[in-house]
Amino acid sequence: MRENIHMPYDPSDPTASDSALQPSEQRRLEEANFLLENNRPAQAAPIFAKLAEVLESARQPKRAANLHSQAAIAFARSRNEAALLQARAALSMLAQYRLDSQAAALYKDLMREFTKRGMNAAAEALSNEFGETASQSIAPDSHTALWERLPGNCPNCGAALRQNEVKRTEANIIECGYCGTPVRPSA
Repeated sequence: MRENIHMPYDPSDPTASDSALQPSEQRRLEEANFLLENNRPAQAAPIFAKLAEVLESARQPKRAANLHSQAAIAFARSRNEAALLQARAALSMLAQYRLDSQAAALYKDLMREFTKRGMNAAAEALSNEFGETASQSIAPDSHTALWERLPGNCPNCGAALRQNEVKRTEANIIECGYCGTPVRPSA
């Protein structure tokens, strides 16, 4: 049986465990990222959703929100209505922790995916529930040059690096939203 230790993850602490995920769950995360990157979102989405639940249980809500975000995008890309449930979970958590720019970027990405995939009911529901809040904090788009020089995936855990899932720690350094690894752009 899995032992739950309820200690907050601190990526700046070199002695801290890097994840609430067990090694087998970490491998599942790597698999989900691989599936999503290889245009198999229907297979990746439930893995992201399950791992988000694991991180919620481990009291790592910010990291859980990032996986709910990935699940929402993956479900949307496969035209699965579960995308709305995952979107609600992610946006609620991001709002709770006042991660407004991440919430705004996710909202924008989800609305684009829902519209592109013909998921009009999901787009309307999301707009009704989160549109006003998300539109109040438009995600900054001035960092395009930086994003073009960043790798697509975290060099440590393999998670996709998306604007709504990373934290900017310094002018040219971001922190992987999943594992906390500092990532620098190429020259």
